[in-house]
Amino acid sequence: MKKLFMIVLLFFVTYLQSFSQWTNNTVTNTVISNPSGDQATPKIAITSDGGCYITWFDNRAGSYAVYLQKLNKYGIAQFQNNGLLISSNPQSSSLQDFNIDVDASDNAVLVFTDQRNSSVLNPFAYLISPSGAFLWGPNGVSLTDSTTISQNVPVVAATSDGNYVFAWTYSSSPRRIAYQKLNSAGLPQWGSAPVKMRGTGSENFEYARLVKSDAGSVIMSWDAYSGNITTSSSIKLFTQKFSSSNSKLWTSPQDTVQNLGRLAGISYIPTLVSDGQDGAVYTWVDDRDINSRQSAWVQRFNSSGVAQFPKNGSEGSTLSTNNHFLPSSSYCPSTGETFTFWTETNGGQTVVGGLYGQKFNSSGAQQWGSSGKEFKSLDNNQLSFLSVYTKDTNVVVTYTELLFGSANYLVKAMSTGPSSEFHWPGNIVTCASFLSNKIRRQTGFDQNSGMAVMTWSDNRSGSGDILAQNLNMDGTMGLSQQALNVTLGIEGMWNGSLQVQDTVRFYLRNNSTPFGVVDSANLYLNTSGNGVAVFLNAAPGTYYIQAIHRNALESWSSSAQVFASGSAVVYDFTSSQSQTYGNNSILKSGRYCSYSGDIVKDGTVDASDLSEADNDVLNAVSGYVRTDVTGDNFVDAQDLSIVDNNATNSVSVITP
Repeated sequence: MKKLFMIVLLFFVTYLQSFSQWTNNTVTNTVISNPSGDQATPKIAITSDGGCYITWFDNRAGSYAVYLQKLNKYGIAQFQNNGLLISSNPQSSSLQDFNIDVDASDNAVLVFTDQRNSSVLNPFAYLISPSGAFLWGPNGVSLTDSTTISQNVPVVAATSDGNYVFAWTYSSSPRRIAYQKLNSAGLPQWGSAPVKMRGTGSENFEYARLVKSDAGSVIMSWDAYSGNITTSSSIKLFTQKFSSSNSKLWTSPQDTVQNLGRLAGISYIPTLVSDGQDGAVYTWVDDRDINSRQSAWVQRFNSSGVAQFPKNGSEGSTLSTNNHFLPSSSYCPSTGETFTFWTETNGGQTVVGGLYGQKFNSSGAQQWGSSGKEFKSLDNNQLSFLSVYTKDTNVVVTYTELLFGSANYLVKAMSTGPSSEFHWPGNIVTCASFLSNKIRRQTGFDQNSGMAVMTWSDNRSGSGDILAQNLNMDGTMGLSQQALNVTLGIEGMWNGSLQVQDTVRFYLRNNSTPFGVVDSANLYLNTSGNGVAVFLNAAPGTYYIQAIHRNALESWSSSAQVFASGSAVVYDFTSSQSQTYGNNSILKSGRYCSYSGDIVKDGTVDASDLSEADNDVLNAVSGYVRTDVTGDNFVDAQDLSIVDNNATNSVSVITP
């Protein structure tokens, strides 16, 4: 079990686990999963509505399993607490990289390796619907026909025609890239066995990357080398575009990205990202000058396979005295420019932590000088996991920063544009400020809203939890709208342990007479009577909370609450009678509830409500009707008894 070092932290983490949403509190962030054991290697994919899926390996049960959580755009979990179990099949204790993507229907497609077939790793794919349904069955789809061959580092791209292409390293001798296409039913489309692409002679292929392109096609890149990848100086970068029928659409052989060798090997895997115009941007590190200095390089291919930059790429910085590590790139369609950022060190790597960037024009020429633009000067703090995203003419960079002399990391971000100016106050913002080990931070970016979502494994409570943080386009965090994290009891629907799930409309009202309505939101409360309402039109301010249910007496908060952008107001009507204005609630089985029985919605439980309930009892009415105050879809003596008791006591609405 985890050993939490502060009781306050234990309470707060447990609380956020149950009521998570985006927050502007950079100390707590948003908890995605924090059971006992280690949660590691998160991955993220953005959905069309601005939400996201986050998946990770989780050993809460003593061995690593795969879990998945879906968040809406407000950061509210859509699957069960601590995530949906995807697979508990036998897993290697040495975790391999894996991948996730989202299709046009917002299904999550996952691919990972495990040892269910034998002692070696094989790849498996799952398709999960937005409601958590396993569309390819409870055990997914096996991608290989060779269960005794180790196969790892799988990737996936959901294609534009509703299919899914997977690629992975096939560890034969020499190594190959295996790939396969599945349709929406999970059936292979490129033969019963995956295609196994190999090089010339003893040449090894490894580390495939995929992005979707036009007409159901995909663009793939991979490393090609001879010998051992950890020591080889021959590593090159290849690419190819495959049609929906697996035809090669670009020229062969595919040594079109970098054919000089001397890529960095396993210390940095080249990245491949879409340019948003059915082409791709490639970023890598090499030492082609053989001067023991690593440099960042970039290439862009359009959809037709024509290189837009000079052969073998454009260099981010020609400053040969320094190293240029861990580059990340993004293409800006509105300007035709490519932006690349990297972390800079001196030659001996004794001074590290510089954040530098370069802008390339449409033909790959440097625009920010031969050494790039400095955004953070060199110091002793080491940077890692850089991610770059563009929207319009805004460029967002996120990264992790290790504080010198410690194992503590911060998560940081900045924004700039074509003129290389900082966009946000303070230039660089801290998104996760709690001093802890933060591992393998990943970032997803919503092109519609410009919101980034970062997720990582965090050791602040003793072993890895999965945490996340949103980042708005203006450099703020949390919810830009006003939000209410509310718990409301409904007398007739509470049985002492669970509440019938039902819809309640919550209103924000001005805190002075005549207490006019400012905004409202419908909310489907869970079995604890809890939910998060988001108000799209209300400005920050002080408001009374009013709750209106179909057959309960309306309830008002005992006092006006202060709403501020960035985090939700937490309000629990059930914790005390004094939480409801005028103490107007009833204690039932340990919680305070709104009185049930205001069926005609005139603000009082009286003879008119009793008459309507009585008529429906006599007629044995069933279904979702307002006289069913217990929520069991039958109008019977139990409903009538509740209405009768409250009518006898003449309960009515009490307002400010």
